[in-house]
Amino acid sequence: MIKNKTQQVVTKQLASLVEQALVDEVSLSPKPGLVDALNNGAHSDMDLALFIKSARALTPYFEQMAQAAWLQPISQTLRETIAHIGRKAEQAMFKETNGINTHKGAIWVMGLLTTVYAQRISTGQSIQTDELLKLVSHLAQFPDSRYQNKQLTHGEAVKQRYRVNGAYEEAVLGYPHISLALETYVKWQTATSQQYQLQMLLTLMSSVTDTCVLHRSDQGTLIEMQRLAMSAGQTSLPNASFTDLQKYCQQKHISPGGSADLLSASLLIIAVNRQFYRGKN
Repeated sequence: MIKNKTQQVVTKQLASLVEQALVDEVSLSPKPGLVDALNNGAHSDMDLALFIKSARALTPYFEQMAQAAWLQPISQTLRETIAHIGRKAEQAMFKETNGINTHKGAIWVMGLLTTVYAQRISTGQSIQTDELLKLVSHLAQFPDSRYQNKQLTHGEAVKQRYRVNGAYEEAVLGYPHISLALETYVKWQTATSQQYQLQMLLTLMSSVTDTCVLHRSDQGTLIEMQRLAMSAGQTSLPNASFTDLQKYCQQKHISPGGSADLLSASLLIIAVNRQFYRGKN
């Protein structure tokens, strides 16, 4: 009974931390090209309320993933189990948003992280961030043999056209860009939460080959966005380069959604470390 109670409490806590990370990401303002608390960025069909509504609808599914991982090994079976739950989460998201893709990328990365965290916590093992990301890589590499959809997604089409990595490859590589974002957090953690979170976003925008940006534009636009983001991240915000970056994203109608997903994931890692591992990375 004690173990079952612990499982119930911890899996609910993990799902709640995921929801909070998603809400924190979309609420962070001002963000170049992205929906935030001030405006809708480059989007005409999304706003802050829709993202929060979507995040809350997904919480039960992240709890299910955590429960599925409890005391289970990282394996093909676990990979297919959480993939099945993830597809149900996508359906719930689209139902809640009337077909708008608010969190499909986030379901992927948050699902992997939540699963590995639950697996490690349930077996009483502490986990450093580098070990976490290695285990996430291991889990992501198992094939999802139940998935039969042949429709080419926007992300897959961009990967084929430009020969770049996407969300799957990022996971298999162990999320190197999350590691970069967390290094930025260490550098700026004594600043306000708005400052360090925006600095983390700029690190991601300057380094990620964001398929969301490529889908809306081209490589030249992506490279210029990365340059502006790198320049903006050199000093405290606001600065002139950050203002230029905001204007550029609005002018080009681009939204770095891939970077936003990775920021959410980075914020989740920070939150889990605080709650379960006393802030250790």
